[in-house]
Amino acid sequence: MDNGIMPVADAVKQVTDIFGIEIIGDQKRFCAALGDIAPKLTKEKKAFFVALSENVGALYLRENENVLSGSRSAGEVISQAKSIISEYLNDDKATMVAESFAFALGWKEAPADIDDSDDEYTGTVIEELFRKALNGDNDACFNLGESFYYGRGVKQDYKKAVEWYTRSAERGDCSSQKKLAACWHSGLGTEADISKAAYWYKEAAEQGDFESQKALVMCFRIGGKNLAPDHERAERYSARYGVTVEYDERAEKLLRDAESGNPGAQFDLGNAYYTGKGMSADRERAVIWYRRAAEQGYAPAQFNLACCYSNGLGVAVNKEKAVKYFQKAAAAGDLDAMNNLASCLYFGEGIDQDMRKAAHLWLKAANGGLARAQFNYGECKYNGWGVTKNFTEAVAWYRRAADQSDPDAQYSLGWCLQHGEGISCDDNAARRMYELAANQGNIQGQIALGYCYMNGQAADKNYAKACEWFERAAQHGDLEAAKMIVYCRKYGGYMLLKDENRARSIADQFGLDYDSI
Repeated sequence: MDNGIMPVADAVKQVTDIFGIEIIGDQKRFCAALGDIAPKLTKEKKAFFVALSENVGALYLRENENVLSGSRSAGEVISQAKSIISEYLNDDKATMVAESFAFALGWKEAPADIDDSDDEYTGTVIEELFRKALNGDNDACFNLGESFYYGRGVKQDYKKAVEWYTRSAERGDCSSQKKLAACWHSGLGTEADISKAAYWYKEAAEQGDFESQKALVMCFRIGGKNLAPDHERAERYSARYGVTVEYDERAEKLLRDAESGNPGAQFDLGNAYYTGKGMSADRERAVIWYRRAAEQGYAPAQFNLACCYSNGLGVAVNKEKAVKYFQKAAAAGDLDAMNNLASCLYFGEGIDQDMRKAAHLWLKAANGGLARAQFNYGECKYNGWGVTKNFTEAVAWYRRAADQSDPDAQYSLGWCLQHGEGISCDDNAARRMYELAANQGNIQGQIALGYCYMNGQAADKNYAKACEWFERAAQHGDLEAAKMIVYCRKYGGYMLLKDENRARSIADQFGLDYDSI
């Protein structure tokens, strides 16, 4: 390198040449030696600290003889190491560590150093958390657990989250005890076990955590795996902590059925938490119960979980996981999942873009009777997206969706009727479609209906009614509609007096050039 900093692989090779290859199995000795030989490699040293904490060095020592004898390829071991390290580090750092060890052991040529001089290394925070956590810092353990739980800066891994929560929970950290209890309760990262959930809720409850106190009471009221309901203890804890938990019998039964593993009940419980009907709204808990039902192959829960991942509802946005669950639900015949999976394929979200596959899925869901898919496939035929363009077929699909009151299909069918695309012109039928769409809040339908009244198309000319429909569309921020309001108010028309002051006010509100209208 030309910046005066020793190449990483060379530094690692020097360490092993001086101290022997066994040093890569000793985290503290190796990092101290690397720091002495190449003191400027501070970021890189942190990466090696993390990797050796996961026993990557031991992996290389264990496989060294096999690689040198040819019974196992260097590439296989490097890939295995990278898969371990990438739990904590980005791909570039994981590759640097894995290939540097391989070079030091004589398995391959020296790898090129990565260049992160122009880029703030995002893994540094995770590495620092990891270092502090290993040194017994409870806050770092909890925050590292949170990182794995939510997938912040690392690949999401509930099992690792549980491991880090446990370390600090056992040392008395209240936040970790509460979160660990929730993991045991929901079965995230571990087998669901209500008795262990109750144990950790009690530990946090004794430190004054109100949510844990309520959860502990409910554990004994409802019971679950490895814990029989015990209303006497529930009341005793309720009195001890001064908490009252109000749940009706139906909610208690739903919780009990969900805890017993019934996927339908788990799905219903997820919906209850999502909507806040029957219990306090909590989208994170909704996701937990959707996931438990989804893992049993329950298609409606797979679909809802996919929507949560797609939109970041109760969980971090993850388009790839959304696609995964849409695919599972679609394979089970869920029409909404087919429709949404097709949208992912159309936009290339979480999966490679493929308009032909998107059109195929929309057609499949459309033939199943889903109105939204019928409209979407109509759009494919109208625009030639993944299929041959055909206005007549587009109109047929728009009509099927419009008959099921899909507002976008009603507007699109109205457009085709007005302009004679795929069907004979019929202004009266077009206006009826625009009215149906507009009354359901479709912005384009509202604008089109406004033009009908403004131009006297299949309706008596009436600028007042036209302005009313333009105003409805403009409420949603539509600039075309706002411009037409300004026009109508500026010049007036049949049934509408001029009002230049109001016209100017609306132009200012929407940032429009009044004089050019």
